[in-house]
Amino acid sequence: MKKYHTLFLSDIRHAGLDPVLMVGIFAPLALLVVSRFGFPIVAEWLTNGYAFDLNEYSSFAAIFLVMTFPMLTGMMTGLLMLDERDENIISYYAITPLMRKGYMVYRLVLPSVLCTLLSLVYFIVSGLSNFQLEHICILLLLAIEAPCFALFLASFAANKVEGLALSKIGGLFIAGPIVAYFIPSPWQFTGAWIPTYWPAKLFFAIEDASGFSVIACFMVGLIFHLSLLSILVRVFIKRID
Repeated sequence: MKKYHTLFLSDIRHAGLDPVLMVGIFAPLALLVVSRFGFPIVAEWLTNGYAFDLNEYSSFAAIFLVMTFPMLTGMMTGLLMLDERDENIISYYAITPLMRKGYMVYRLVLPSVLCTLLSLVYFIVSGLSNFQLEHICILLLLAIEAPCFALFLASFAANKVEGLALSKIGGLFIAGPIVAYFIPSPWQFTGAWIPTYWPAKLFFAIEDASGFSVIACFMVGLIFHLSLLSILVRVFIKRID
């Protein structure tokens, strides 16, 4: 564990010196504060002033905002991996006790753990949805999405500048909850290729207490996410070889 502890402390120092990396931690916390305290104020203002009940969309707001967490934590990790790849630090790790396998495990687990913890806190504290045991399945999909986004940046960006540009393009993946909520079946399955579609679809299935749909969405989403993660791992390893 000591070898991971040293790398973790290095990440903390690096993130503390780079405002872009700090966004991966503080943006989810800011969204939590806005959801907890800002959403009720805006909802009351719209109800009193325009007779519009924003609370009807609280579930959509919850899953839409929490979908940004794997992107943010993945972006933070992906940019760190780009720095390490450009500076050839990954080759250095390969000859240390950490080895390349240990490095890959750490880099995949870190965003997963951060995303899971932040998402769990959001579901419990935000006040936009009631946390249910079934939400653990959503957390699992989000935990896989975070390293997928990190590997997406680290595999396809030539440098950190391109990584930032790709992270903005990757932000289009937030369309998943929009497709799952607003587009009627069967047309909404055109968004099934978007990773964020499956956690959102699962969330709404849980809200509707649809037992079969919950199981189906989770299983299909899990297979999709694991397949995507496997592909991206192979692409990244090929990139650094």
